[in-house]
Amino acid sequence: MSDVSEQELRENFDHFDRNGDGKIELKEFAALLEGLDALEPGEDPQVGFQAIDSDGSGVVEFDEFVAWFQDR
Repeated sequence: MSDVSEQELRENFDHFDRNGDGKIELKEFAALLEGLDALEPGEDPQVGFQAIDSDGSGVVEFDEFVAWFQDR
């Protein structure tokens, strides 16, 4: 898993999982992108969110987050 450990990914995931439910919702995902300075002005975070939410559940779970990070 590149140079980032699963523990580091978990810490980042948990940091942006503001309500602590173990899932990242769209609002939290937008905050994650802003925190990483990865959101261009006028860009819709929902596009990236839907790409990461591989099961279409409306939230990003940790395994989806890890898979997305590994594919980057």
